[in-house]
Amino acid sequence: MKRLVLEITNHSGDGAITHRSIEAFPATLGRGYHNDIIIGDPHVSPQHVRIEFDGDNFVIHDLASENGLTLNDKHHRGASAQLKSGDTVRVGLTDIRVFDPAHPVPPARRIARANPVLVFLARPLVVWLSLLSAGAAAIGWRYLDSWTPDIGETLAGTGISVGVAILIWSALWGVGGRLVRHKSRFRSHVALASMFVVATCAAALLQDYLSFLTNDSTPASIASFALNAALAVTLLYGALTLATDMSAKRRRIWCGFFTVGMTIAALGLAKVGDDRFDGAPSYAAELQPYFADMVSAESPDGFMKENEALFASDVFKAKASK
Repeated sequence: MKRLVLEITNHSGDGAITHRSIEAFPATLGRGYHNDIIIGDPHVSPQHVRIEFDGDNFVIHDLASENGLTLNDKHHRGASAQLKSGDTVRVGLTDIRVFDPAHPVPPARRIARANPVLVFLARPLVVWLSLLSAGAAAIGWRYLDSWTPDIGETLAGTGISVGVAILIWSALWGVGGRLVRHKSRFRSHVALASMFVVATCAAALLQDYLSFLTNDSTPASIASFALNAALAVTLLYGALTLATDMSAKRRRIWCGFFTVGMTIAALGLAKVGDDRFDGAPSYAAELQPYFADMVSAESPDGFMKENEALFASDVFKAKASK
């Protein structure tokens, strides 16, 4: 028994689709209740079209309807046309695609499983711990980088600034995710950005110690740039994963463009700031008494008592006599 499947798209424009099957021919379509397929479109005539099967092919006839029919963008009025599986027929403002039951369909889409990393980042405890860790890391790095006896207000401002920056970053990506994927995932963005801040502070501290150990700023600068670029790309890739439906390939491409752009910008800034002569060159690293205020002061008497063996030595006496 020959059968035809109709995929009917609602005329109202809401995208609603229904499927109807025709198993007996001829079959009529229209707005009237006596039709085999009833179409509730005010632009469709009471009896609009008839579909027949001549033994080999399906044929559609316009039944002198008010607005005729359109087959694959070609308008027909009071005429007949042959139907093939996959053709699109428009009656009134209603689109109808006709299919043979054997017409192939696209492969099933794989259900996107929740990424365990994203699930972990969305946990409230992880979000709060990450945010607090970011503030603590920024305050610690600020203290070690510019130690002064009265740095309390500066440290408090650093912690607040970092927290506000993380929340603004996460809010912007959350709005984008709400518009694109209908999910903001704000908490995941907060955790991700907070971990980025912690890693960036660790990279800055590593650069200082590498500069001091090598007594050369060039290796430390190269290592720091590479590490910070990797961290920035990771942050961008994670944000795109949370906020968009991009494929992994497209995310990698965008991150690649970002890395190239950031590299060119960094090299340009380095070139602009490269003076031919620097009257006050900076050292690759500085040793600062970060925790000097935490050590109790030594009295002169205590110092002399602890080092009396040194002062009693012959070497010291010989030097002192000269």
